[in-house]
Amino acid sequence: EANFSNERALEITPDTWRWYRDKAPGGPLSQLAIHQFDTLHFLGGEIESVASIASKLSPVGAEVDDQTMTTLKFADGKLGYVGSSWTSPGIFCVRVFGQKGLMHYELDFSTWDTPDRLHETSLLYIQRGKDGYSKREVLELPAGDMFLDELEMFADVCITGQPSELNASSGNIALAVVNAALRSVDQNGQLVSLESVLEESRARLAAA
Repeated sequence: EANFSNERALEITPDTWRWYRDKAPGGPLSQLAIHQFDTLHFLGGEIESVASIASKLSPVGAEVDDQTMTTLKFADGKLGYVGSSWTSPGIFCVRVFGQKGLMHYELDFSTWDTPDRLHETSLLYIQRGKDGYSKREVLELPAGDMFLDELEMFADVCITGQPSELNASSGNIALAVVNAALRSVDQNGQLVSLESVLEESRARLAAA
């Protein structure tokens, strides 16, 4: 499960593009949750179907929804959840549950503008077996710069021609999950097949 939220919907005005549904479809769904869809796809593998609901709580009156909850069903039966809000203090967290334990990562949003220092105050821990929270094991985060690192990875692929674990296909999947979630919102939370969204996109490309 994962969450990526901030207070954007409390600040937007009609002269900003995020106000409008056609420019920021789903609000935080297309602007924030998409990154967590990518994360869960990377961690969990092939996504089979998507269900999502959304609502609007911000008092500013924007066109876009500002609350979203999306569930994912993976091809092997795993389930995932992504929450995203535009009326909340900033948070980026991921939690993975397994039979022998769980792991939790939470980014310190106060260091968002200094990405080379994120590792200093962000948190990663593992909780094993039947151990309680008090017995969790905090793991050291490696130093890095999330923006610089991804640019260097992209440059390395361009120079060497060697594939990377991050690729265009992964980006297409994350975007397809957004489109499936938007369709589900329009259908009052019905389950939407991810393959149906991808097939429609392929058909449009073939006809172009």
